[in-house]
Amino acid sequence: MRLHPTPRSTRPSAARGARALVGAVALALGLLTACAAGTEPAPGDVTTPTVLASPPVEMTAAEPPDCLPDGVAYAEVGTGMAASRVAWAGSGPRGVLLAPQVRGDVCQWAAELVRLAGEGYLVATFDWGKAGEIGFRAALDVLRTTGAPDVAFVGASAGGTLAAGLADDLDAVAVVALSPPSENGGVDARAASNDFTGPLQVFSSTDDPQVAAADSALVARQDASSVVTEVPGTAHGIELLAPDAPHADHVRATIDAALEQGFATGATG
Repeated sequence: MRLHPTPRSTRPSAARGARALVGAVALALGLLTACAAGTEPAPGDVTTPTVLASPPVEMTAAEPPDCLPDGVAYAEVGTGMAASRVAWAGSGPRGVLLAPQVRGDVCQWAAELVRLAGEGYLVATFDWGKAGEIGFRAALDVLRTTGAPDVAFVGASAGGTLAAGLADDLDAVAVVALSPPSENGGVDARAASNDFTGPLQVFSSTDDPQVAAADSALVARQDASSVVTEVPGTAHGIELLAPDAPHADHVRATIDAALEQGFATGATG
């Protein structure tokens, strides 16, 4: 649930479309195939990028950070106060939006972006920037206008608040939230305040120093398709997926299961 209005990402009018899209006419949409789970693809794993002859959202190609492998597209989407940097890869009608933590960037979810693109999803993430919800909506615009009418939301910390709190308004098919605050930045992610009924999985740590497990628990509905998993330790948000995190495999398996369930029951196409 959105408690306060926020600027929406803008799309080009017919009058300014040609000018605004000049820098993006040759933007590549990376298609990743045969990616090993949790690892960056070898050069042979990335197919020849597909060129977007006419980008469907207002964007300008940007120099990608070193954390993104070849084949992952990176651009500034929108203009002015509504602009955000978005990275995406993969293909198909099933989209996954990966929301970072406050002040996080596309590098935070880079490994999962590659892994999930290799599983057959069209996947996007974004730089948090000045307002995370602007980036969230920009990434969603990219996914839906480049071939994914159905999108699942996965978020860490405040990104998880966005994922759960906006799921009903933005028609998500599934949500996974890692250490989400129940409220943040005007977004109320508490289950009691929302009408989202799709798969909703929440992870928290018993001794999380940033967000209490009891607060994250308010995000889940506590029914058959919405469960809080509380694990021992202090890991917060994206740390639950760190290479040496003891529960990383469980978290990834839960993400995969939620996506499978959400697209099976909530797909529109």
